[in-house]
Amino acid sequence: MIRSLLIVFFLIPGALLAVEIGATKHEVLTELGQPRSTIGIGEREILTYTTGKVILTAGVVSATEGSLSSNPPPSESPTISESRPATTPKAPSRPVTPNRSAHWFTNLDQAKAAAAKSNKRVLALFTGSDWCPPCKQFEAEVAHDEQFAGIFAPSFVFYKCDWLRNTPQSKAVEQEVSRVRREYGISRYPTLMVLNAEGEELDEVDWTSVRGGSFKEIMIEAIDDSKKATKDGKKASSSWWPF
Repeated sequence: MIRSLLIVFFLIPGALLAVEIGATKHEVLTELGQPRSTIGIGEREILTYTTGKVILTAGVVSATEGSLSSNPPPSESPTISESRPATTPKAPSRPVTPNRSAHWFTNLDQAKAAAAKSNKRVLALFTGSDWCPPCKQFEAEVAHDEQFAGIFAPSFVFYKCDWLRNTPQSKAVEQEVSRVRREYGISRYPTLMVLNAEGEELDEVDWTSVRGGSFKEIMIEAIDDSKKATKDGKKASSSWWPF
């Protein structure tokens, strides 16, 4: 070790070495701090500092280059890379996926106006989403389902008349629900109707006659049948929706 130190001193006259040959990596880091960069090549590792380099072999110092000192010259100021705290790379932003669930109007006049503007019909849902079991199921499995919206949004504007028994509603909403229920003579829940843009009933969705499939599939099959309702209120032959 003495011979190696003499070689280094002769190669670098006047150098003040803070690291000795044979020192461990831990001792180097304790004395000099974190290097500006580190390169690993097999068992060799090169630690680069502002004033020199430390070469490690199998975890111990085998050579040094430059004037390494634990105290840098007073005139030397730290570089930007040394003084700036490390930052975590920012993940690339993901495109915002639009919400494709159905939009349900709760005002019939607004739904009819939207239907007239877009040349669509109105799919009217008469429900009791806080007390009627199949109504609750429709709300949970169908009303906000992306597949349901994707199939029927091109043909319908969605309107919901929700008769709540256990959830407070504003007086205006209560009056709207009561008026529309009476207008269409609703007595079963849920009831689905196809209306034209003037609010005239074209067809009532007969979902109770569909057999097989999940609740959502039954509803989609039944609504698909009623979608074929003509302006005369007659329904075409039953269709089968492939899932």
